[in-house]
Amino acid sequence: MLKRSTKLALVFTIMIALILPFVGGTKAEAANGFYVSGSTLKDANGNDFVMRGVNNAHAWYDTQAYNALPTINNNKANTVRIVWTLGGTASRLQQIIDRCKELGLVAMIELHDGTGSDDAVLLNQMAQYFTRSDIKPIMTSNEKYVLVNIANEWGGSSLSDTAWRDAYKTAISTLRNGGIHNTLVVDASGWGQNSSPIKTYGNTLLTHDPDHNTMFSIHMYGSWNDSSRIGTELQAIKNLGLAVMIGEFGYNYNNGNNNLVCTVNAQEVMNQAQSKGIGYLAWSWTGNDTANAWLDLVSGSDWQTFTSWGNLVFNGTNGIKATSVKASIFNTGGTGTTLYDFEGGSALGWTGSNVGGGPWSVTDWATSGSSSLKADVKLGGGQFILNRITAHNFSGKQSLKAKVKHANWGTIGNGLQAKLYIKTGSDYTWYDSGAVQINSSSATTLTLNLSGVANLGDVKEVGIQFISPTNSSGSTSIYVDSVVVQ
Repeated sequence: MLKRSTKLALVFTIMIALILPFVGGTKAEAANGFYVSGSTLKDANGNDFVMRGVNNAHAWYDTQAYNALPTINNNKANTVRIVWTLGGTASRLQQIIDRCKELGLVAMIELHDGTGSDDAVLLNQMAQYFTRSDIKPIMTSNEKYVLVNIANEWGGSSLSDTAWRDAYKTAISTLRNGGIHNTLVVDASGWGQNSSPIKTYGNTLLTHDPDHNTMFSIHMYGSWNDSSRIGTELQAIKNLGLAVMIGEFGYNYNNGNNNLVCTVNAQEVMNQAQSKGIGYLAWSWTGNDTANAWLDLVSGSDWQTFTSWGNLVFNGTNGIKATSVKASIFNTGGTGTTLYDFEGGSALGWTGSNVGGGPWSVTDWATSGSSSLKADVKLGGGQFILNRITAHNFSGKQSLKAKVKHANWGTIGNGLQAKLYIKTGSDYTWYDSGAVQINSSSATTLTLNLSGVANLGDVKEVGIQFISPTNSSGSTSIYVDSVVVQ
């Protein structure tokens, strides 16, 4: 989807290529992350993964899109397609990926600079972005969590299938020779809508990829108004042993009197995707320009209230809430899901009350990774809070845990204590773990038993309250790490 300008209405008939003899996809050589096995995407644990999620406009609405990730997660999405550009910084990309990991969301990074372009040099520049010295470590360290969608809708409606093939062969070589081994996602030509080159040359690209770890993406707008094609085309691609997904799709808005001449039967898209085990990502969370505002899934005024389009995608038959399953990489065998680990130099939205400085993400101390959350406080009977005020859904969870300590300076007196707490429901009811004495030499694990806690589906705030004794004095620092729900 093209941001802030109307995508040319694509009213062309896609020529159906003769179905090639079946050429089975090969399992990726390395399984450090996601990999393609035949027509199936698998996670690093070897389990099937079917994407259910949305496109989110990080490139254009940095703060709003970042802050929307918990809401997207709380509405049961398992994947977010991150709209990104060649100008996106490594530090911010790292923060976005870290946030997705904390929430149990797979991140698909797509570069939007080449939308509708036929320029093969530009396509290769987008491939080179991922091999940059500052971007490559982010990709390689997150093969388990990140998919690389090389370029959004590269290839306009007049691009030949062979030109699409040759340009992507070069781009794939650039990525693999540059040390990128994440699963690659290649958009169809024709502004993402032309399935012909995938059927004709998809296996050529898969074979060309030395990792055999490339899948394909179709975007469904006006060229997919014929509902009968949705299932048959998806099945034809699967029959070729290729992994395919629906990277964007729209719906029948105003009986086709819209800028994309789109009357797509979105319900049929979701039905066919579910019956065939194919992923789908709806366009888009919000932030579209006036011409494309009908494609906002939620209101642009609050970034969370569903529109009719969002209600269909999330709450409809075979919608996200009914069919989404988290990638098994986020199920760590009973150790729970890490909500916050403060990696990447970010406090992840945490704030402090009655603190003298911070909170900050620091590398002074950590229980996992290299970072934790730190704040400076003045002792002497005071109470201090480090918290994250945002929506969480802990339905079905049994416990919340966090690891804490204090610094080895200041006069601690009878000892610093800490409570892990949450606030739930419209009245912000407080529940806590009870006060536990903490120390400066090692981490203390705080555990809040969630059984009996009301409104777990409506958690408003997560935090830690630190309590200093009256016979303490001076200043010290307090630390939090590894906030985990299970």
